Amino acid sequence: MSTLLMFLLAATFAAYGQATPAGVLFVGVQNKTSDIYLWQPGAEDGVITPLTRTPVKEGNASWWSRKGLILASREQADGSYGLVAINEKLETVWELTDPEGSLGWAAGSPWDDRILCVRGLSNGFVQTGVVNYPEGSFEPFDYEGLSGGQLAWLSPDKIMLSRVIPDGFMLTHRELSTGNEEVVVSGGLNWQSYVNEGSGRMFFVRRVGQISSIFELCKDAAGKYEYTNLTNSRSYDWEPATSPDCQTLIYQSMRDGKFVTIIRDLATGNEKQISLPGFSQIYFPTILDSETCQKLLAWN
Repeated sequence: MSTLLMFLLAATFAAYGQATPAGVLFVGVQNKTSDIYLWQPGAEDGVITPLTRTPVKEGNASWWSRKGLILASREQADGSYGLVAINEKLETVWELTDPEGSLGWAAGSPWDDRILCVRGLSNGFVQTGVVNYPEGSFEPFDYEGLSGGQLAWLSPDKIMLSRVIPDGFMLTHRELSTGNEEVVVSGGLNWQSYVNEGSGRMFFVRRVGQISSIFELCKDAAGKYEYTNLTNSRSYDWEPATSPDCQTLIYQSMRDGKFVTIIRDLATGNEKQISLPGFSQIYFPTILDSETCQKLLAWN
């Protein structure tokens, strides 16, 4: 290949494309049930491999890199949900149920054995809290009697989460040692906290009226929190996650009346749709690196 042709191809890629993820972990719904799947590039629509085949529903899968585990929620016989951990051999190695409600939105700590999660009660109230893996039970984080939402780790002693208030959801940062929470975003619906554990970059979903976009939260030179609209949605963008190197954002976006999975280069803003055919719904796609994909597929 000539040097000129290589240059032209590189220039075209930089202008219109971005790196394709080695793999995407997601929960897909088929025939009124849900399992955990892995998508990888290949052929026209890529290759989709089921990682679980349970007779009950599963949801909210995430990858706990420190432990090499998939964390997810799994339906119980009574219709409630408990937490499960699935190892690289795709074996369920841990299960946790709670007598008071359903557990979900598990986020494993990058530093120790704690797992952030929520507990949904029968009256609709959602408690935020933590579990010490593997022997602990759910320990709630109380704050002014407010219901809460999805949590993310900022440091060993600080987390980000949402709180339900009369006019929507506010985003807060909570110090675990003191229980103090600082409101960092309010007005509208501010939820679905996500933090890239390597870089510490913070993301969330903000919905105002009929517009829902994914925003990045950061501090200015004076230490004041500001947020930037990354996706500028005119309909509905949500369920954000990033690649381990924080170069790529993945999310669900309403396009032409249906939700599709989009990857976005965070440096250039270039976007590309990942085709995940055959599912009635997709939940929280998460980008995995090639090493993790190889480990999960070795035992499939």
